[in-house]
Amino acid sequence: MNFSEVFKLSSQLCKFSPDGKYLASCVQYRLVVRDVNSLQILHVYTCLDQIQHVEWSADSLFILCAMYKRGLVQVWSLEQPGWHCRVDEGCAGLVASCWSPDGRHVLNTTEFHLRITVWSLCTKSVSYIKYPKACQRGISFSRDGRYLALAERRDCRDFVSIFVCSDWQLLRHFDTDTQDLAGIEWAPNGCVLAVWDTCLEYKVLLYSLDGRLLSTYCAYEWSLGVKAVAWSPSSQFLAVGSYDGKVRILNHVTWKMITEFGHPATINDPKVVVYQEAEKSRRRALDRPGHPAPRAAESRYEVASAPVPLQTVKPAADRANPRIGVGALAFSPDSSFLATRSDNVPSAIWIWDIQKLRLFVVLEQLSPVRAFQWDPQRPRLAICTGGSKVYLWSRAGCVSVQVPGEGDFQVLSLSWHLSGDSLALLSKDHFCLCFLETEEGPRLASGQLGDHT
Repeated sequence: MNFSEVFKLSSQLCKFSPDGKYLASCVQYRLVVRDVNSLQILHVYTCLDQIQHVEWSADSLFILCAMYKRGLVQVWSLEQPGWHCRVDEGCAGLVASCWSPDGRHVLNTTEFHLRITVWSLCTKSVSYIKYPKACQRGISFSRDGRYLALAERRDCRDFVSIFVCSDWQLLRHFDTDTQDLAGIEWAPNGCVLAVWDTCLEYKVLLYSLDGRLLSTYCAYEWSLGVKAVAWSPSSQFLAVGSYDGKVRILNHVTWKMITEFGHPATINDPKVVVYQEAEKSRRRALDRPGHPAPRAAESRYEVASAPVPLQTVKPAADRANPRIGVGALAFSPDSSFLATRSDNVPSAIWIWDIQKLRLFVVLEQLSPVRAFQWDPQRPRLAICTGGSKVYLWSRAGCVSVQVPGEGDFQVLSLSWHLSGDSLALLSKDHFCLCFLETEEGPRLASGQLGDHT
């Protein structure tokens, strides 16, 4: 592996462009756009206030910077650096901003979710969508960019409206049988919309494009319910993570559960490979005269033999949002694996074989997992725990890699490049790129710190 030099960053705002050519990063009120291969600065844009959100258009020709405190959005063009657009929501305020799939409309959500304003960069026209629901995942665009599904709240009831993105005309409007809708998400093929209820009511609803209810799923009653939902890239499976510590897999034919995966505190199956992170001995380095002590303990993975007890956290019963249940899950790009994290076993990542419907691998870290993400091109998983290492797993095994450089670079988040050849590693105030070796050999970048495995 090769690492770039470390660059400044604010609020972990660092994103690759969808076409993979550029890398945008924010330093307070400045937006810096670099060439991905050379990491040379191509453009520096100055915004009116500190940037709180940044997002590329789908065609990578424009980039928006949102300043929620000021109620402002500024849009910059890569083809015409002298051109820019400013959208001011005024007294209505601003809590969210995003691109439409065509990359020529900006959708702004005002304070208190009073409305969504659709601004056109081409015609300068403005459209309004009323009654957006204040929930974490209330907006979902279909993968082909043709439709927008929006969760709404009217007269104390939940609704979903489907709009045509080409002209923002309403296509369908229907109510949902939910107490307090928590999120919506299109299947990757755009044929089915998943809707799930508040955690107090276990309910997952599947709707067709024309608003027909295809199926309703409820695993149990009278307990905390759905915590996380994820579609497989093939649209064949819907994974539902629950507060009871299980993931249930629904199939796309009958929308019934085909299996459920538990997350026990002890791994008893000898067929499951359990990799445990262990610190390497530091005595050899310390005994050498004139050799400085390492700034962070090196680590490696060791294969444990069953039964393997895992580190668990006892949730606080007197606090809201207890640390229990499956809070994060993601399918590999080929839909062959599912990675999950149970919040009461925070240091472990569980990798499930979807073809055989069984547990395949467990990775247990020394610290709680902060983030994990699949390589977009192959079944390879990257993990970070807030320390100075990045961890990679594939069918061939797993590796722990120390991030080189001065100071203690704490990896709080990470992001894959479209090609899967590099990773952006983000700390609180800095970022760097990690280049992985390919069939053509290792990639190099300016300011490279060197090979480190």
